Amino acid sequence: MTPELIGILAVGATLTGVGATMIGLLLTFRREARADMQALRAEFRADSQRLRAELNAGLAGVRKDVQALTKRVSRLDERVSRLECVIQGLFAGRRDRDRHHDAA
Repeated sequence: MTPELIGILAVGATLTGVGATMIGLLLTFRREARADMQALRAEFRADSQRLRAELNAGLAGVRKDVQALTKRVSRLDERVSRLECVIQGLFAGRRDRDRHHDAA
C-alpha cells in the first residue's frame, strides 16, 4: 500500500467515526429534546388546569355576588314602588281637598 492510499483510508475512517459520533449526538439531542418537550407539556397542562380551577372558583364568587346584588335591587325596587304609592296617595288626597276648596 502506498502512503497516499493509507492516508486516504485513514481520513475516510476518521470521517466515518466523526459522522457516526455526530449521528449519535444528534439522536441523543433529539431524545433529550423530546423528553424536555413532554415535561413542558405536562407542566403546561398542570398550570392550565390550576388556572382553570382558579378561574372557575373566581367566577363562582362573582355569580354569588351578582345573585346577592340582584336580590338587593329587587328589594330596593319593591321599596321604591311602595314609596311611589304613598307619594301618589298623598298628592291624590291633596288634589281632592283643593277641589273642595275651589267649589266652595
